[in-house]
Amino acid sequence: MLEAIRERSQGWIAKVILLLLIVPFALWGVDSYISGGGKEPPVASVGDVEISQREFGKALKEQQEQMDAKVEEKALRKLVIEQLVNSSVLTQFANKAGFTVLDPQIQSVLTGVDVFQENGKFSEQRMDAWLAGRGMSRGELMALIGKDLLLKQVQISYGEGAVAPKPSTNRLAKLLAQQREVNEAIFDQKNYSASVSIDDKAVEAEYKANQARYATPAMVRVQYLTLSQDALAAAVQISDAQVRKYFDENQAQFQEPEQRRASHILIKLDTGADAAAKQAAKARAEQLLAEVRKAPAKFADLARQHSQDPASGANGGDLGLFSRDMMVKPFADAVWGMKQGEIQGPVESQFGFHIIRLDGVVGGAKMGFEVVKEDIAKSLRQQEAQKRFVEAAERFSNLVYEQPENLAPAAKEFGLVIEESGWIGQGNAQPPMLGDARLMNALLSEDSLKKKQNVEAVEVAPNTLVSARVIEHRPAGARPLADVAAEIRTRLTLAAARKLAVEAGNKALKERLVDEQLATVPTTLSAAMSVSRMQPLNIPTASLRAIFSAKSSKLPVWVGAETAEGYRLYRINRVMDSQFPEEQLKAMSSDLRRMLALEEMRAYMESAKARTKINIQATALDPKAE
Repeated sequence: MLEAIRERSQGWIAKVILLLLIVPFALWGVDSYISGGGKEPPVASVGDVEISQREFGKALKEQQEQMDAKVEEKALRKLVIEQLVNSSVLTQFANKAGFTVLDPQIQSVLTGVDVFQENGKFSEQRMDAWLAGRGMSRGELMALIGKDLLLKQVQISYGEGAVAPKPSTNRLAKLLAQQREVNEAIFDQKNYSASVSIDDKAVEAEYKANQARYATPAMVRVQYLTLSQDALAAAVQISDAQVRKYFDENQAQFQEPEQRRASHILIKLDTGADAAAKQAAKARAEQLLAEVRKAPAKFADLARQHSQDPASGANGGDLGLFSRDMMVKPFADAVWGMKQGEIQGPVESQFGFHIIRLDGVVGGAKMGFEVVKEDIAKSLRQQEAQKRFVEAAERFSNLVYEQPENLAPAAKEFGLVIEESGWIGQGNAQPPMLGDARLMNALLSEDSLKKKQNVEAVEVAPNTLVSARVIEHRPAGARPLADVAAEIRTRLTLAAARKLAVEAGNKALKERLVDEQLATVPTTLSAAMSVSRMQPLNIPTASLRAIFSAKSSKLPVWVGAETAEGYRLYRINRVMDSQFPEEQLKAMSSDLRRMLALEEMRAYMESAKARTKINIQATALDPKAE
């Protein structure tokens, strides 16, 4: 628990903890929520809802592509099924509880997605290209967003109800802030390697027992063709007349925003303040407003005396020049509705109540054509390239599929060059885009290797499609013992040396606990250093756990821990208590509340699943059954 808090408290990553709340139900990416038709038997049923083979297959494929590390397929299939079941259970219970999502909410999310933006505005073309690259319809995407919003409503409702008791927060803060002064002795396996001798029989036994470890992966050489928006953009010609026309028709885009200068007096209102506190703050602001209106010339003096904005208060409330989008909406709306010299208030924002004086207005300057023409030309070129890519992507995909024997027809139609790779395989491809998981899986499929036909076009990067065909195949196979003997000997030597290092460390620990005298070992104690759970320096997690698990009633005390490289021994000399700053305590309390919300969410999920009839087909968990 403490280590989890320590890890999360580096910068107080509240957003990460919120992500943890979302992950169990939105882990697999967009395809995982899309259910399909067909008559095949479902892989699972959750109440009256079935999870189809298509839905499971798409979710599994999506997750395989996103995983950085290799995961045993049966375990991954089980995890995907569990996540789909969890999602279905939570959706059903959310609907029964009365949670709803309206179409305007879905549309608002859709138009705000970054990848669909062009020049700061929602682009139907960019969305259509994105959907085409994933074989999705707009309706499927809307359904995904609606489901995601529904699940988030449930998660947020739990988050708001979680409470982190102050005594618990203070206790955790004290433990996290505590420092311990230690000396360290490192027993590294490298220092024991010379004492190890590995004979040929041991090498051969290791080789026979772990054939898969010393096998060569399947490799292929391929021809490939790349269709990208960037390549199309290089061929797009934009005339000066087009640039000039765009400039003349879009003058508003080339006008710098109007800026205003204002001063304010702020009466702060804490987040979560009750009605009484809010009324008291408003009353105080109204009192100051009355004083300002009686003597406008004293605005700056009153700001210095009473404003609770320390930055501007010291300057008489002066906020300097700012554009509308630099301020929170209630404040900006008020300022842009005022005349120069006018005083308004109290204006409520998320920070409290403001008394505002408008001090000046600076009109936005118009940018000249020469200043912006290159940017306009670039933008027009990208727009035209995007349009061409959307039009070309479907044709390109169809050509490589309909004429699978070679890539030449597609290359000719789009003016592309067919390229050849060197030997590539899973996790080892140049150029890196050929290592895309979907493309590599297609190339190494039995059908591709046998027929050596074009694989379907895959989007390996935004607005970049690649199709390829195998021209040479080298199957996976065991490397000869002679080729890997040195590698095996090194591995066995290090393993044996680590065992000796651990034994020496444990022996030294025992001796130190008896008489606290240095043993005759190939290491020395370091200089004293202070460590805490928040600042572990370079001390491994296992060592840190041993240091802070040790009783400190009688010092010095010795502790030790095994590490990946051997063993580490520590002498704890003294313990220093410390306190967190108040702001960090508040952040910790917020993070603890979110962690508790996560646990409540998990408990709710388990309760909901216990009340739902869930049936998972055993064949879905076995890749051999397909």
